[in-house]
Amino acid sequence: MSAAANCLAIYQTDRLFLLMGENPLPNYVAALSLLKPDGIPYLIHTAYTQVQAERFAAILNKLSGLKSARLVNLGHAQGDAYAIHQVISAIARDLTGSVGMNYTGGTKAMSVHAYRVLEQLHPEAIFSYLDSNTLEMIIDQDQQPSVRFKVRPQLSLEHLFQLHGLSWQSHQPPVSKPIQAVAATRLAQLHQSEINMKLWRSWCNHALRQEGKNEYGRWKPEEELAQLPSRTLSNLSTPFKSLLQQYFEADSNHLRLQTAGKQGFNSITQLCEWLDGTWLEHYTLFQIQKISAQCNIHESGLSFRIQDSARPNGWDKFEFDVAFMRHYQLFAISCTTTGKRSLCKQKLIEANLRARQLGGAEARVALVCCHQYPDSLRSELEVATRNRKIAVFGRSDLPDLGQKIVNWVKQNG
Repeated sequence: MSAAANCLAIYQTDRLFLLMGENPLPNYVAALSLLKPDGIPYLIHTAYTQVQAERFAAILNKLSGLKSARLVNLGHAQGDAYAIHQVISAIARDLTGSVGMNYTGGTKAMSVHAYRVLEQLHPEAIFSYLDSNTLEMIIDQDQQPSVRFKVRPQLSLEHLFQLHGLSWQSHQPPVSKPIQAVAATRLAQLHQSEINMKLWRSWCNHALRQEGKNEYGRWKPEEELAQLPSRTLSNLSTPFKSLLQQYFEADSNHLRLQTAGKQGFNSITQLCEWLDGTWLEHYTLFQIQKISAQCNIHESGLSFRIQDSARPNGWDKFEFDVAFMRHYQLFAISCTTTGKRSLCKQKLIEANLRARQLGGAEARVALVCCHQYPDSLRSELEVATRNRKIAVFGRSDLPDLGQKIVNWVKQNG
């Protein structure tokens, strides 16, 4: 048994009180780590976090090895010491077996008052906190320094989204295997030249976007794309023509979009998206999967199109470009082929917001782009996002992107 497993066995309890905040991820980690087999989780929530608590209870109840979660409703008394004392005392007073509380979630007032009640009723109770900076579980000790140890339960991307009541569109699930990874690698190499980068962007704008998109900037329906004539390659340089001939069955001067299925794409739309820029996402995923074993990455994918449950027939609520999970930690990567500073900033700021919503303070965010000065851009974004753990990989980083990601993960895992 490992040292971490030994620590878990020592500090696991029969009953564990969890303070519900807006993000249930720390409580999920605590429940998996600190409850004994057949243990009972008690979810202390307010009127403001009742939905989160009910959703979290439903998820915990599906886990084998735990008894049904109990909901403890404080109503609107999240800062009322007397009310908190009364509610928790009524439940905790007659409990048998070992008792613990993880106070990572919830408000500070809830943490303080709940802690005091349980400490009075159960002097041997075990109190804990999940440190989002070090990814360590901290066990409080009265007469000596706190005990700290890593906890590494595995959480899938699907379960992470479910914790927040989100799901991706059933007809457009995330892509788990990069398409045309070798061709994407070649494009990354060609984009080391600013002239090449501008040339490819110009061709995409004229050969793909001009006739392939509608007035709202969205790709036209598949049947309309299928009616487009072959795309001319006359404005492309020889390296790009060779790439399209080798991997996309183009002839010397034309590309037929209708052959998308032969190149591994499930639609002409997906082919157009790939050529227009998502090749960088596929290249990034390809690099991630090459270093997955080295970094203990157990799941990765791209194109997470999240449906807004309030508008099931509307547009996506938001999209994630590339993401991977390392234990329970979310790493989210936004990708853009632009080198424009303003657009790069916008992409990373949006990704940072979404990643924090899903993965909490433990989440890490990066931008893969074609900006010429990534270090300068990163410094500016650290201030804009108030996040000093972001990473920015620019055009010059693309050839060695896999190792760059390894370094980033090791610094933040």
